[in-house]
Amino acid sequence: MISMSDEIPKVFKERYAGLVDDEEAFLACLNTLQPRGFRVNTLKASPAMIKERFSDYGISLQEVPWYKDAFISDEPDVGATFEHFTGEIYMQELASMLPPIAVQKELEKAKYVLDGCAAPGSKTTQMAAMMENKGLIVANDSSYSRIRALKFNQEKTGAINTVITNKDLRNFPKMQFDIVVLDVPCSSEGTIRKSYGVFSLWSEKHIKTISDLQKQLITKGFDLVAPGGTLIYSTCTFAPEENEAVVHHLLQERPAKMEKIDIPHLKISPPVDEWKNDVFSPEVKNAARIWPHHNNTGGFFLAKVGK
Repeated sequence: MISMSDEIPKVFKERYAGLVDDEEAFLACLNTLQPRGFRVNTLKASPAMIKERFSDYGISLQEVPWYKDAFISDEPDVGATFEHFTGEIYMQELASMLPPIAVQKELEKAKYVLDGCAAPGSKTTQMAAMMENKGLIVANDSSYSRIRALKFNQEKTGAINTVITNKDLRNFPKMQFDIVVLDVPCSSEGTIRKSYGVFSLWSEKHIKTISDLQKQLITKGFDLVAPGGTLIYSTCTFAPEENEAVVHHLLQERPAKMEKIDIPHLKISPPVDEWKNDVFSPEVKNAARIWPHHNNTGGFFLAKVGK
């Protein structure tokens, strides 16, 4: 029997063998499907309410130790429940929930928030719930076709403090926001556990191309942050060119200040301090890597930047 991990290109395995703490555990984890995760939309329901209803349905849930509003379940019927249909729960990969969690304290007092690459709306609707529909979220995406999903999820979840814009972030009007969330387009290596189709487009050349775009986006995103505000940059990939190198670029181009990310009960790994011929700024050490085998999630990268 051929293992799914045999489909992973040799160059990919060699590329990350020296970055990860346990190569065998890392590849074994990529060979398993990730848990089916969802979060409770607290604009419409509570975790206790959902647990009680799902218990009545005979659907078993497992709590997520680092996020009280999130659950995982092995039951395929979760996505077919009335609660999902009405927007009381939102199906979302666990690691995707991290950017709003990393700025949760800031969201509690924020008046103006920009989600720069918002579609399909997972983080936008999560932040709307955290903000209790107060303040204003501008949910922007450059893809008009993806705006439909964003609008659908906004309406389904009841995120009424949100407006949608359709612009290339690099050309976004000169405005200032208390918080800018920038979950940028990336090579999506961290989503391998959902689909090995990632490798149909994967190449080191593609990584280099998308890294150039990310550097433009993070610089523009920082320019849209008000003095005293916060930028959260994230990707669902392992590539240092898309993660540490992009943050390093921002630190060289703007007076940015890296802030430590601490999410209790979540295992966070340090970023890399150098890659190939590049040595990164010491401040980059405050960023966070999420390896799939540490928390049974997808792969993720987070950087929290103050202005």
